[in-house]
Amino acid sequence: MNMDDKLFNYYLELKSPEAGEWNSSPECIHTELITRDYVRREFPVTDGIKVCNVGIGTGDWDDYLGYWLKGKGNLTSIDINKDICEIFAYRQQREGHPNPSKVLCKSIFDKEITNEKYDIVTLIGSAIKETGDFERCLDSCFDLLNTGGFLMFMANLKYSLLERLEEYLTTTNFQLEQKNLYEVYSEYAFFICKIKK
Repeated sequence: MNMDDKLFNYYLELKSPEAGEWNSSPECIHTELITRDYVRREFPVTDGIKVCNVGIGTGDWDDYLGYWLKGKGNLTSIDINKDICEIFAYRQQREGHPNPSKVLCKSIFDKEITNEKYDIVTLIGSAIKETGDFERCLDSCFDLLNTGGFLMFMANLKYSLLERLEEYLTTTNFQLEQKNLYEVYSEYAFFICKIKK
């Protein structure tokens, strides 16, 4: 299958019965709005800022970060899934994204990726759960940060990740600067934390 066919299938899958109902739901739109607004309000964009997102998924979050940084900063997007990385990079190229992401098809646990350091690392949605190792994933995210950099961590409350995060932080010198809970939709309540290295 050529890349244009893969891209066409990607667009169709976004509206498929499996994904379309969630993608067009108020809960999803609310979550996206709050998360995008949070990064815009809480983190100033400075010249040369370097941001890394862990876990590309559909790439919508990475698209937004690229627009947010446009003209001032650069984004690196990391995902272990080759197909996700390939279609995301190709889609950004075909759509003419003005500040496309540098895509790394690697595991967050690959020590090679920590050669580059970032001012902000974002870890949102189910990305941490999908790694299969909560503490090791957080360790890797903090390894990617410059000293004084920030991890923005957002996830669903129903998996008790906030409690695990707070417990994890008691074993580190990292500072939880902000913790916000969003419970407008009880079936998709979530949190966003800003943590300084």
